[in-house]
Amino acid sequence: MSDPSATVAAAPIVAVVAPYLVQLAIVLIPIAVAWLANEFRRGAGVQVRQAALDKIDAWAESEAGALVAAAADNLATDKIPVGSPIVADIATRMMLALPDELKAAGLTPDVVATMVAGKIGKLQASMTSVAPAAPAAAKAA
Repeated sequence: MSDPSATVAAAPIVAVVAPYLVQLAIVLIPIAVAWLANEFRRGAGVQVRQAALDKIDAWAESEAGALVAAAADNLATDKIPVGSPIVADIATRMMLALPDELKAAGLTPDVVATMVAGKIGKLQASMTSVAPAAPAAAKAA
């Protein structure tokens, strides 16, 4: 058996090492949690979904901006409901151009149309009413 006089009491060693172990745990636990969360997001596809949503949002915003820019009166006073042909046309173009992104984000055509109408409305709210330019023939007279 072992010699009883050769035993070392653990309490003094634990008392000396404990503060260092606590500091080490304080540093390592947040790193481990962040790493595990990142691995979960990558495995669950959350990052892919967010990238798809960002692309869809940017596309809807640019389409709405192009529509407003192309209008002679900047659409500041026009009412464009979700069911309008303008919104349906933009939503259809988005459905054809971004099928994978829309599928990854789980967005339906109705949701895309609502998003587009919202983007147009947001731009309209920031516009001031502008009178359409007079035709060139009227200026010459």
